[in-house]
Amino acid sequence: LFYSETASYADVILPASSFLEKSGTFTNGERRVQRVNRVIPPLPGTKPDGVIVTEIMNRMGYSQPDYDPAVVLEEISRVVPFFKGIRWDRLGKDGLQWPVAEDGTDTQILHTESFKLGKGRLYFVDFEESREIKENAEDYPFILTTNRGLEHYNSGSMTRRTRDAKIVGEDFLLINPEDARSRGIQDGEKVRVLSPRGKASIRARVSEMVQPGILSSTFHFPEILINQVSSDVLDS
Repeated sequence: LFYSETASYADVILPASSFLEKSGTFTNGERRVQRVNRVIPPLPGTKPDGVIVTEIMNRMGYSQPDYDPAVVLEEISRVVPFFKGIRWDRLGKDGLQWPVAEDGTDTQILHTESFKLGKGRLYFVDFEESREIKENAEDYPFILTTNRGLEHYNSGSMTRRTRDAKIVGEDFLLINPEDARSRGIQDGEKVRVLSPRGKASIRARVSEMVQPGILSSTFHFPEILINQVSSDVLDS
């Protein structure tokens, strides 16, 4: 929808339309499949995702009919057993929760009688300190985590363009009062965070929300690039 920081790396940018400009379905974490109905036509030059995919397939030699969300949903129901009884005209206002039987009866609560896959096994593993901490704890004593603020979503490429940016207009670093006192850091002061990987300058927020020895930063604004500081080491 917007020319974001990520889009600047792209060789091809496709003209997507917003959720208000297309029809389709949305499946949430509650297992609820909901119908999304177009409110306004797409802006000139933009197209719904399904239309874009269909046109690309046609140009690549894979002939496709015109995009129809009801037809796509029916195809999904043939392939995905949990969606077996889902049809466009059955979704109504509140949607259906999978698994959905062939007659359209959905499942509001899972596993009311039994676990269909049987009981699982719980395996315990010994705790092992991360390699990053073992190798760098002496020179870099803090553990940095990232978090999301209520007012923004992930990289903020969309929420930074809303009035939410007037409520929270920059990233901040949470630091425990004990750590702030030991380093002479005041609430609202700009601090520099260093790691073996990089550095970032960010405003501190003194808070009991983090334990001593822990720092936590949001990552919604491109000016900070806090991930330049975070490690690329993975759990083994």
